[in-house]
Amino acid sequence: MKTQPQRRTEVHRIALLCGTLGCALVWGLVELLALQRQRYHQWRQRHETPAHR
Repeated sequence: MKTQPQRRTEVHRIALLCGTLGCALVWGLVELLALQRQRYHQWRQRHETPAHR
């Protein structure tokens, strides 16, 4: 039974690490944008005058 060379395994580990970190960053950015959107809508409702309704 052949084993994979150490170098190829290391490349896979690095790719998996980069993919995981990339997904975590994208997920965090999506959550941040959703939070900011919610806060903006709450702020707009508080500052809305009756003339705009």
